[in-house]
Amino acid sequence: REHGLTLTHVAERVEVPAYRLRKVINQEMNYSNFNQYLNQHRIQDACEQLVAPKTQHLPVLSIALDVGFRSLSSFNKAFKERMDRTPTEYRKELKIREEG
Repeated sequence: REHGLTLTHVAERVEVPAYRLRKVINQEMNYSNFNQYLNQHRIQDACEQLVAPKTQHLPVLSIALDVGFRSLSSFNKAFKERMDRTPTEYRKELKIREEG
């Protein structure tokens, strides 16, 4: 959720050289880069918030910023690449399923 989080920051926090962390993310976890890895976790968190009773009333922008994206456009792009739909479409689809 932290804005501006980088591979170097994470490596320092877990006390692992950045090149080793990069290798784990890229080769062992099969992500093409750190941002893809980070966005995966942020989008997963956003999916939960988009439909959770406590947060489903919040605007998509609020959720995007809360999970660590810097803008709605970058959130929408990453979300659609991962989920094959926009956050608003995702929210509506799940709401319809719950009602039906």
